[in-house]
Amino acid sequence: MYQLSFSQKLERKLSSKEVSAQAPNKNVDWVVHHVPKTAGSSLRQSFVNALGKRPVFGVYRNTGAAELGVGKPIWVPRSAKVLFGHFPTHAAQTSMFPNAKRVTWVRDPLERAWSLLGHYLATKDETAQYAFVKQHYLDKGISKKEDIFERLIKDNGLAKNIFVYAHYFEHIKLKDFDFVGSTTSNRDDLKQLQKLLGKPLIEEKENVRNSASSFPKALRYLESYFACEYEIVADYL
Repeated sequence: MYQLSFSQKLERKLSSKEVSAQAPNKNVDWVVHHVPKTAGSSLRQSFVNALGKRPVFGVYRNTGAAELGVGKPIWVPRSAKVLFGHFPTHAAQTSMFPNAKRVTWVRDPLERAWSLLGHYLATKDETAQYAFVKQHYLDKGISKKEDIFERLIKDNGLAKNIFVYAHYFEHIKLKDFDFVGSTTSNRDDLKQLQKLLGKPLIEEKENVRNSASSFPKALRYLESYFACEYEIVADYL
């Protein structure tokens, strides 16, 4: 969820015109695809620290992520220079924001999925994803995270969320992005990105629950289930 400021709420009420392929926004300089559990919250804070809060607009569940993910029109405040959120690529986005550079961050697919499950279990948000985990595993007495994870992968449960790269980069491939960073080289990649941005980017630690060191070695055999995911991001890890 993204909390609109009072001024943004007022602007949207007074001027609700939406950005579309037919009515593009040429003022947005950056479109950042925040793949869940890839240090995106930290990256967003780095952008905010560099540019200020007003130019960085969050496109999440309540501000148009679903619409933008399928190329439909969304409302964007006049101050926005960076769009940052949980939305997959779509061909229409290049027409909607013709001057924007495209950025994303990636992470080892297996470790990302492990972290995602940890997020569901820790937050217990009222989402379809947590409801699925609760109904299929927790309510049946399967409470150990390792057991849930193993079954979730083998059952192909929540496939779009677990095998997320195939979904996020279906329409625009990573090779066509202006910059792709990785959690394994986060600090060095930020230094490279700041050269494009022209502003210093300081590494932040936001919303950090899981790290690579916490992933159980006994479950590493599940990598074979993620073959297609590794193929998508292998060059960037």
